[in-house]
Amino acid sequence: MNNTRRATLIWSLGAVIFSLIGVYIALSANGVWYFIVSAVVLLLAGVTFAARAVLSLRASGG
Repeated sequence: MNNTRRATLIWSLGAVIFSLIGVYIALSANGVWYFIVSAVVLLLAGVTFAARAVLSLRASGG
């Protein structure tokens, strides 16, 4: 496996993990403001990881 495919896989897994944790926290926040803020931060991290995965995939040509 070449390095760009490996990087794409790592960024994708990071996006999935951060997004799932963010959604879980958002659904179980019960209106507590710091849970909502932490969920938003985690979801933004997931979006950032997903964007990096897309850029890595484009760099690998596939």
